[in-house]
Amino acid sequence: MPSHRRAGASWRCGDYHSPAMATEQLLQAEARERPRIAVVAALAALFTLASPLVGLVALKGSPDNLPGAVLFRHEHELALGIGAACSVLGLVAVVLVLDFLARAALARSPQAPRWMRPLAFAGGLGLAAVSVAIQISGIVQLAHFATHGSQTYEEARKATNFGALAYVGLLAQLAFVAAIVTVSINAMRVGLLTRFLGYLGVISAVLFVLPFLPLPVVQIYWLGALAVLLAGWTPSGTPAAWSSGEAVAWPSAQELREQRVRAGEARRGGTGAGPAEAEEAAAASAGPARRKRKKRR
Repeated sequence: MPSHRRAGASWRCGDYHSPAMATEQLLQAEARERPRIAVVAALAALFTLASPLVGLVALKGSPDNLPGAVLFRHEHELALGIGAACSVLGLVAVVLVLDFLARAALARSPQAPRWMRPLAFAGGLGLAAVSVAIQISGIVQLAHFATHGSQTYEEARKATNFGALAYVGLLAQLAFVAAIVTVSINAMRVGLLTRFLGYLGVISAVLFVLPFLPLPVVQIYWLGALAVLLAGWTPSGTPAAWSSGEAVAWPSAQELREQRVRAGEARRGGTGAGPAEAEEAAAASAGPARRKRKKRR
């Protein structure tokens, strides 16, 4: 019996204790939703790129001293607000993609942690809410700094201090990172994501906390690759788990090599020799020079 049946999955409502859904119904529901989620993943990549770009352009020419930088931010608060809005929209889009992958993984493996769905919402939407709160608080504090007081360094420092909001934002960020890692690993384990995309999701999550580049290049690439995979445009084809409705473990490097050898033998009309026999056949067909080099070794 398929694993999603054992889990009693219900795709539409997300209640994994409701009556079991037939495999065909699950696949049809996913097939309808996947193109939409592919668009959402592409938008997530675009918003993730737009947010820091807008910020870099808006802050170009900002003074080096803190009071001057605070006044500069106040003068360019509209552009910075647009960058913050792109960041919030990108977070919401990533949450939707993670939720889709989490539901698909849970439908194929009852052992997958059920808390990864609420963790994605709590982390992503919580971080988006904190971003909005910080943006509003920043507008008020920067306006007060620009119109009141002596505009000293200490006043500038207070104008950029968001107190408890910063700590709440850190907790939400850590929860969001944990959600990305958990969903990526579990989607890879059941075969929904390739090993490359699964591990790239983990790297993207780490870089979300420890950014080494001014632009989130890895995160953008990961989201774009997810959009391509969900749209069914990957050159190597869609992973088998999407069409089977069951967990199909992604083959290891050794298994992939053996599959290529068997496929090559089948194309040549051979008998499906193993890797060792295929290597000997390749050496034999390479001619006398290849055989002489092999003897010298």
